Amino acid sequence: MHHISFRRRVAVPAGAAWVAVSDVGNYHRVAPNIDHARVVSGSGAGMVRQCSNSDGAWMEHCTEWRDGESYSFEVDTQAKDYPYPFSKLMGTWSVIPVSGSECEIVMDFTFEFRSVDVERDVYPAMKEQFSGVCERLLENWQNEIEGRADAPA
Repeated sequence: MHHISFRRRVAVPAGAAWVAVSDVGNYHRVAPNIDHARVVSGSGAGMVRQCSNSDGAWMEHCTEWRDGESYSFEVDTQAKDYPYPFSKLMGTWSVIPVSGSECEIVMDFTFEFRSVDVERDVYPAMKEQFSGVCERLLENWQNEIEGRADAPA
């Protein structure tokens, strides 16, 4: 199993960031690698979300929801149209207070490749590409969250 983590400090209280980060049905608005996301059923732990892009579609199952703090999804990597080379993929998104006016958004991913050959052939390039995608996602969230906070009431 591999683990990769991304962090971004934003200049808003944790509660304000949580509103955006927990809007899982609109994840495609900030994630550059997702064209569409929607909640298919449920809410909180047990929720099912469908995601897609031009390469395929898949379901994600929410395995944990700690309101105001974090949530986790496990991806159905066995879906017929699943476009990525993983046999397992789990992600956790967290909002951690730093002060009354700042917080940190954290994304942690744990994954396993379908085979050792795939891992050897694609991991270095995939890690660089995925890192770029996640950094853009965090930048999009930061712009949205801090822009919302700066908007006149």
